[in-house]
Amino acid sequence: MAHEGPSQQGTPLQVALEEVAPGEFIISVAWREKTLGSLYLRGDREEATAFLDAARERIVLAITGDAPNDVDRQVQRELIDLSRNLQQPRG
Repeated sequence: MAHEGPSQQGTPLQVALEEVAPGEFIISVAWREKTLGSLYLRGDREEATAFLDAARERIVLAITGDAPNDVDRQVQRELIDLSRNLQQPRG
């Protein structure tokens, strides 16, 4: 099981990528050491890493936006939206 992502020491937000099996990944989001949600991905490492970067960017923007008081809900919304984007056919 490999973890990936830059060290985010000093920030309460942690967005990590873990390979749980060949071609299967989990992106997990924690805020102040509390896990807020996770997202399961299938594909190659390059796709998973790109998705991790997009997820991290969207979540950071969401929680520093209009309503940072509700971090749990903002993170959940972003994970749901990202999950929907994964399910859309490409092409």
